[in-house]
Amino acid sequence: MPDRIRYRRIGEVLLEKGIIAKEQLNRALEHQKHTKKPLGEILVELGFVTWEELTEALAEQYNLPMLKDFPRSIPAEVLNSLPRALIEELRIIPIDKRDDQLVLVTDSVFNLSRIRGEVKFITGKEPLIYLVTPSLFALMYKQHVQGGIAELAQQIPVAEEVEPEVLTIEETEELEAEPEAPIIKMVNALIQKAVQMEASDIHIEPFRNYVRVRYRIDGLLRKIIDYPKAQHGAVVTRIKILSGLDISEKRLPQDGKFYMSIHGEQYDFRVSTMPSVHGEKVVMRILRVSAAYKQLEELGFSEYNYKLISQLLMRPNGIILVTGPTGSGKSTTLVAMINKLKDITVNIVTAEDPVEYTIDGVTQCQVNPEIGLTFARFLRSFLRQDPDIIMIGEMRDKETANLAVEAALTGHLVLSTLHTNSAAAAVDRLVNLGVDRHLLSTALVGVVSQRLVRKLCENCRVKAQLRPEYLQMWKEVFPELDPVEYTVGPGCAECNGMGYKGRVAVGEVLVLDREIKDVIVAGGSEREIYDLALRKGMRPMFIDGFEKVLRGITSFEEVLRVTTSI
Repeated sequence: MPDRIRYRRIGEVLLEKGIIAKEQLNRALEHQKHTKKPLGEILVELGFVTWEELTEALAEQYNLPMLKDFPRSIPAEVLNSLPRALIEELRIIPIDKRDDQLVLVTDSVFNLSRIRGEVKFITGKEPLIYLVTPSLFALMYKQHVQGGIAELAQQIPVAEEVEPEVLTIEETEELEAEPEAPIIKMVNALIQKAVQMEASDIHIEPFRNYVRVRYRIDGLLRKIIDYPKAQHGAVVTRIKILSGLDISEKRLPQDGKFYMSIHGEQYDFRVSTMPSVHGEKVVMRILRVSAAYKQLEELGFSEYNYKLISQLLMRPNGIILVTGPTGSGKSTTLVAMINKLKDITVNIVTAEDPVEYTIDGVTQCQVNPEIGLTFARFLRSFLRQDPDIIMIGEMRDKETANLAVEAALTGHLVLSTLHTNSAAAAVDRLVNLGVDRHLLSTALVGVVSQRLVRKLCENCRVKAQLRPEYLQMWKEVFPELDPVEYTVGPGCAECNGMGYKGRVAVGEVLVLDREIKDVIVAGGSEREIYDLALRKGMRPMFIDGFEKVLRGITSFEEVLRVTTSI
């Protein structure tokens, strides 16, 4: 007998829950005589219930649990446990395996008996069925089934014709005839999926019995798929061929790169291989070539900090530092600064390790310590090249730092980076490298310290009640504002279920005036410099972050993840 006969009618459930009135039910039943549609669907169309309310009632009617949250990832082996045709026919999506159970979601209650029977027959596991709203099911299908790795491997597009040194993702009959074609298609699919999800890095990590693939998306690693260990050697070989590495060398780390055009956009892939006890690990950094045109106003600095940075860049000479940990966007900020400064009337030279973005109109030099081409060596050479602006990728040692100070004191504007946790800490870092305090106080004009926080997805962000643990913090940061609600991202297909999409800078800008310079000369501590800078108008990084929370750009969790009060 059909599933629905065993249970209370949906109209009765909705009446008992007080969601609809008897008159509304009668009207919907009358409407059903003419349309033959399910009663629940008619109730939604008439505006008497929402899909959320209807799904909750159906879950109660059929004694099913209801899933409300978007699964952030589904293992490939789980998705592949059922044939694609059956997934589409029965409107089910497998999301997890638990011992003798296969966890499924569906948005329909009309095939429950068939779902239980066919899933049990195919997998040998008892199905645990969760009910979801049609909109959530559609999002899950788009993200996890339609946009899965397996489908991408079958739908790799032919890229447009590009220059000979740029590789393209393409499939041809001849390629498919080759025995290695499945591996080529697999690597291409992994790359294209990473680009589609806007990942910055691809991690391919071998373990004893399997290989894990993770993408770094908006600063955090996310598991994408596992594949059999037996395929790993061929995958690594394919990547080595792409990046010009020695395929026979498996005992030593190697670095290489390749370019690829995907959907008309060019990408630069920096490849690093490293031997491990279970095989070679591969990490690929993905750089979008168009990012070289990034402008300072696009990075998300507050209007206040943007004005301070712009004023610093108007200085004819001096050192401007960008500080922060690895992955905080320092290189991107330097590129944006160079784009703001470059002009036909100025000579800009850079020393970088590596050159990540090629900037038109700028002389960029690649550091190569193996042949003696260090930052310091380039700096000496730059001073004989009549430069106006010098960019040094990083101040790593005493010689480089002192040469940068010398360049600034002789009339050049010098841009560089340091690994410090705050703007004020940059002074101690340079002093510890061996720079004289008097010379440093004269040469250094400003420090931009920054982090990257994930942006709430604009497609799914909603207002929510402020969590109790953030209430006191809100009162301290925004004492004049009533802490009623703030913005959260529940996750959707647009943001891959993460609730966040893209990143934005939070920062603090230290502008050195005469008083701060005197504190540096006098041997002032990081705390003393920081406190004085606050009195002079510097806005702390965590305050900058909380202002972005107030504007609905990011979340409390993100700001607390990357910033602290000094």
